[in-house]
Amino acid sequence: MRISERTALLLSTIALVVSTATLVIVVSHVSRPHVEPEDPSDQAPFEGTTWLLESLGPSGNLRPALTTTEVTLTFSDDRRVSGGAGCNSYFGQYASTTDGALSISALGSTKMFCQEPGVMQQEQDFLDALSAAEQYEVTDGLLRITGGGMELVLAAA
Repeated sequence: MRISERTALLLSTIALVVSTATLVIVVSHVSRPHVEPEDPSDQAPFEGTTWLLESLGPSGNLRPALTTTEVTLTFSDDRRVSGGAGCNSYFGQYASTTDGALSISALGSTKMFCQEPGVMQQEQDFLDALSAAEQYEVTDGLLRITGGGMELVLAAA
């Protein structure tokens, strides 16, 4: 059976996206310090909340989230994060304190490819920003997560 050049190119592209995403997740997990609250009462009030992505990008140069897909972030009661990144589901762990420190670690995701324009790039930018999270702030019903020069702005779901 012969594979067409177009099929071979598509398969190569998919393999590149999957290997790049895997490398980014592994590197960000290995190089990130883990913020552990000293006292459970210092934990930020995230437990049981879900947020919807409004905008993302380098701090000071945010772009609106795509309206063609929904990106969610859920903080569970057992210090886990999960949600939909636009195309794939993701999961991980978090630690936070009431003074604004936030760390998201052990981040992983499913590895589907989506053809809709911009979705895969937004998803990768979102997951990169989560992996780089260092600080958070909740003001006027918006959650701002910053770190590594990136910023996420999310609204309560």
